[in-house]
Amino acid sequence: MVALAVLPVRGLLFSMTRSPYAVVAIQLLDSVASGIFNIIAIVISSDLMRGTGRFNLAQGLVALAVGMGGALGNVTGGYVVEKFGFTAGFLTLSAIGGLAFIFFAVLMPETTPPEERTATQHADSQDLIPTSS
Repeated sequence: MVALAVLPVRGLLFSMTRSPYAVVAIQLLDSVASGIFNIIAIVISSDLMRGTGRFNLAQGLVALAVGMGGALGNVTGGYVVEKFGFTAGFLTLSAIGGLAFIFFAVLMPETTPPEERTATQHADSQDLIPTSS
């Protein structure tokens, strides 16, 4: 969640500065987010593919998704910058990053409060218990 939170903040900061020193400082935020994403992608792939022998496939799919996201981000940002300017381009990409943050905060099971997660897991396990008819 920290890495996803950094993305919109970074875009907002870029939209407000013209200083080359500030640009370099803001790029440090990108390094932090990138490092977190790289480690988390390996951990998630390992967790999801445990025992299947498909870890490399999962890593390849993650790399494909990252590459496609990078390409689409450049196309989208470039189009908005061409039509409306750099500030609008950074704000648009920040909004997309903010939507990703909200998506994961709301829909990922790891981000639900522990009480709700325990209740959901308990209800799911009750479905697995055979009942006599």
